[in-house]
Amino acid sequence: MDTDTLTDSASGCADTVPLPVSPYVALHPHYGMLLGVAEFEAEQAYHRGKQRLHNAWAHGWGVLWGLGVAVDMAKGEVAVAPGLALDGRGRELHNDLAQCLNVPRWFEAHRNDAGFEYTDSAGVIAFDAHVRIRHHACLTAPVPALADSCSNNASGTAYSRVYETVVIELVPGLAPPRSHRHHLLRVLAGLDAVQTDEDGNPLPDDQAAADARAAIAAAAPADRVAVAAAALHDIAVLDGIGETTATPDEGSDSEDDSAAGLFPVAGPTTLALADLHGVTLTSADGGSTLAVASVDPRVRSVLLPTATLQALAGALLAALA
Repeated sequence: MDTDTLTDSASGCADTVPLPVSPYVALHPHYGMLLGVAEFEAEQAYHRGKQRLHNAWAHGWGVLWGLGVAVDMAKGEVAVAPGLALDGRGRELHNDLAQCLNVPRWFEAHRNDAGFEYTDSAGVIAFDAHVRIRHHACLTAPVPALADSCSNNASGTAYSRVYETVVIELVPGLAPPRSHRHHLLRVLAGLDAVQTDEDGNPLPDDQAAADARAAIAAAAPADRVAVAAAALHDIAVLDGIGETTATPDEGSDSEDDSAAGLFPVAGPTTLALADLHGVTLTSADGGSTLAVASVDPRVRSVLLPTATLQALAGALLAALA
């Protein structure tokens, strides 16, 4: 494919369309009420907003299944398998077909992009890159419609469906670090370092999490589970109080910006799927040969089902005993 993304542009979609979310304002129909476009949009925005709010705050973000990344050296392509993920705005990222991108053609289209760092030694091009996925909604299923000169639709055709799909992109450079919520719980678990103020003193809540971790380690074996359960509750309270939402941009037409104030500040709008280390392009016989040192999917965020976490809970408790 000679495009900037791995996503098949021939999917039958027209222009991208925003999908408003309004989880706290619902339609209140009454007998004899005149229903127009705004009313149907409000009804959909309410339920869409509720679902996305639940996804983002109660579950988080990450790959649920699939979306494996592979490289076909012979074809010079990188491909992404079907799969499903959630982003930080609670949107489902559904890829139902394998998507591929010709890397040599992609490189020729982007080699002069600002910030793209690569080496060129005697015709051998080398760089690192990563594959990422983001939500995309577009119009499809055109039908006859009344011409409306006020909305610039004088063609007598309108689209009757919105198709939620994804855009999968190859991006220069390695993926940024994964974002996380609940910093204090991560301090309790020993995954995050204690944050300090400008004078180097531990922040009070961080110190409380570090002290709770020390108390668990010092507890007698018979008391350790109870001490850990109490610490988990107390630090989770502090984490919840400190949670914030992203800052909405009131002047933007982007759905990502206008709805940001509903969702976690750390929630990403794109998800990394894999790093491609050591991408090498070698010119030969008028074409290019692709080589990739390694594909590293560990950079992706992952979401585990509740049933899986429940099944693991017994083993985690046993480790504390």
